[in-house]
Amino acid sequence: MTKVSLLPDRVVCKIGGAERQDFLQNLLTNNLERVSQTRAIYTLLQTPQGKYLFDFFIVEQDGHYLIDCDRDAAPELLKRLMFYKLRADVTLASMGDDWVVGAIWDTETSSEAGQVDVFHDGLRFNDPRLSALGQRFMVPAALADAALSIGEASTPQDYDAHRIALAVPGAQDLIADKTFPMEANLDLLNAIDFQKGCFVGQEVTSRTHRKGQVRKRIVTVRAAADLPAPHTAVMAGERQAGELLSSSGSQGLALLRLDRLDNPLTADEIAVQPSLPSWLSDAATDGTQT
Repeated sequence: MTKVSLLPDRVVCKIGGAERQDFLQNLLTNNLERVSQTRAIYTLLQTPQGKYLFDFFIVEQDGHYLIDCDRDAAPELLKRLMFYKLRADVTLASMGDDWVVGAIWDTETSSEAGQVDVFHDGLRFNDPRLSALGQRFMVPAALADAALSIGEASTPQDYDAHRIALAVPGAQDLIADKTFPMEANLDLLNAIDFQKGCFVGQEVTSRTHRKGQVRKRIVTVRAAADLPAPHTAVMAGERQAGELLSSSGSQGLALLRLDRLDNPLTADEIAVQPSLPSWLSDAATDGTQT
């Protein structure tokens, strides 16, 4: 049955101005030429050293871009974009509590990633990261109840459990200025266009992609009991294999070394079993580990 939930940890921001596309094209990892009123993308803003800073979704509406981003990170994201703005004809603003973000899952969707349609005076789009995630929407707050009527009312925690089961990281799993996007599978989740022109951090990101030097990735882990707190070390005997990230009961996400996935693993003496969905297992065995 179709499930739907608001995501209160997300917020909508608006980017306008005649130079908005060129401005973002020079900064972000994905290709802004793909963004339109009928297609959304998922993208990153990195450090010059190729580390994660922010991730968000972008779609066009009425001559401006709407961005679905982490609520806590939004002020710093807008501040960082303002730093890069200089004299470009670009406007930046948060929609605050006037708009809401939500997710729809366990539903039938078209196969086209990022496909957009009008939805209660806002927008609904297929999640461009992974089709199994379902859809996302951004609508005026006054129409939130109407948007929720599309399916069974669920909670943000329900959505997190769905996301974690698919090994897809959320904002809480991505540490600014520390996480490398490919370790977080963001290259496999359509956040990076390796064919586009320059973006911040491109040199490091492209070199890592070419050489296939990804030793660690975020994977789903499961246990017979509730998992310990985030950042608990995951051990392979006496050697650390990685650390836990977010969790939902007995399943969670962990950043683990790929060459230690076949070893018995524990976290705070609890046995944990890594599990890779097909979209990730192919990457983990295609020579990306060194």
